[in-house]
Amino acid sequence: MSSSPQHPAPTPSDLSGAVAEDLALYREKFRRRLTESLDELRGQTQGVVELPLHMAWPDDLDIDGSNPD
Repeated sequence: MSSSPQHPAPTPSDLSGAVAEDLALYREKFRRRLTESLDELRGQTQGVVELPLHMAWPDDLDIDGSNPD
């Protein structure tokens, strides 16, 4: 399950306070970049899309929108 303001992701209890706080800030930074629902996504749905390196593993850069997997 993804985190959201209503359902925040749990913070591991074995982390020190400073590390847990850094992790919470990091999660919040990326949570704001995401849509609340997949229905909000827009863009190409067919054909091949090449993702930048920071979004995918190097051997998975080409995503085929026509492939249901």
